[in-house]
Amino acid sequence: MDIIPPEKRVAQHNALINARFSFVPLQMRLFVALLSRIDFDDVDFKEHFIPLEELVFDRRGGSAYEQVDEMCKGLTSFTLYIEELEEKTRKRRRKPSYTYIPLMAEAGYRADLGGVVASFNPKIMPYLLQLRESGNFTTADIQQVLKLKSPQSLRIYWLLKEYAGFGRRTISVEDLRFILGIEEHEYPRFSNFKARVLDKAQSEIAETDIPFTYELEREGKTVARIKFLFEQLAASATKKTLPGAAEWSEALLQIGVSQRSITTIAHQLENDEYDVGYIAFVVRIVETQFRKGKIKKPAGAIYKALVEKYLLEDYIATTKPRQRPKKELAPASENHPTAAFKLSEVQQMYDNPGPYAQRQKRAATFDEHLQQVYFKDGFVVEEREGEAWLVKQA
Repeated sequence: MDIIPPEKRVAQHNALINARFSFVPLQMRLFVALLSRIDFDDVDFKEHFIPLEELVFDRRGGSAYEQVDEMCKGLTSFTLYIEELEEKTRKRRRKPSYTYIPLMAEAGYRADLGGVVASFNPKIMPYLLQLRESGNFTTADIQQVLKLKSPQSLRIYWLLKEYAGFGRRTISVEDLRFILGIEEHEYPRFSNFKARVLDKAQSEIAETDIPFTYELEREGKTVARIKFLFEQLAASATKKTLPGAAEWSEALLQIGVSQRSITTIAHQLENDEYDVGYIAFVVRIVETQFRKGKIKKPAGAIYKALVEKYLLEDYIATTKPRQRPKKELAPASENHPTAAFKLSEVQQMYDNPGPYAQRQKRAATFDEHLQQVYFKDGFVVEEREGEAWLVKQA
């Protein structure tokens, strides 16, 4: 039996995330089970055994076995409506074409083993295997994925993860219905769609690493678009420190930085030209500029700032300890914080100023704001449990 490591990360090509298909719960669990058994270095799909308890949580009576057997039968005709990729690069075409591809090569219930033997269709290899070559994929923590019970919540979770570095994603109601495979006769009233799909997904995803709120954009009296707003908890590069190469490189790949560019960045890190904290700093700056509409291609801006290091002095200035005159310092035993603020919350206040703040002279960038308001008043940046805080000592 395969054992899934708790730190396991799973990945999908972004074309698969945006493909049209609709699972029922049992199909979703089998899909996630197979996804969790793929390694980044796999070059082909393998046949896997999925024990029944991983698919069915209530095994009372014989109906569970019948449901799984029926699910396997239905999967033989299950298809994805998906964007075709360029064969060699596995990148998306300039003029996209779409096709129907069967999801599974096989799926059968084995009573003698007490589970399902299944494997993906080789035709979908470009969407699940060797994804680093495409530079156009999204990763997620399997433990977060397993928290989701509804197939539609799972699909929305991945749609948001694709945009985790930017904190928002706007999707038309028509497109979201299409992606989720919700037919026109289902939830004809938007209030039903909102309750059964959006609110249910919001409740489930609230327990994961990317909780969201949403706003409805109308055209006349009709709800035309949904603006999802979410905390940037998924992109490792937005944290102050990054624990390892896999995290920062995958985060940059999600944003759209190419594998070749990431190799260049890795060489700079190896040569101690800067540390991983500078990557986090650059991503935060670029994301802020992107949200304000000042740049259109964040991946290119991030790469330029890293390679040319033109923000490095600013980064060093924000991390350099600041000392006040000795006469102002309390004895070490009494040196307790008098004020502490989460850096993420300070940035939210800067990005969304209230009416009073808008009447004041406002710094052009968030880093200038930190310098003018906090650093010159004795605040320093501290790392607390993986999160950056602004702290002022007594």
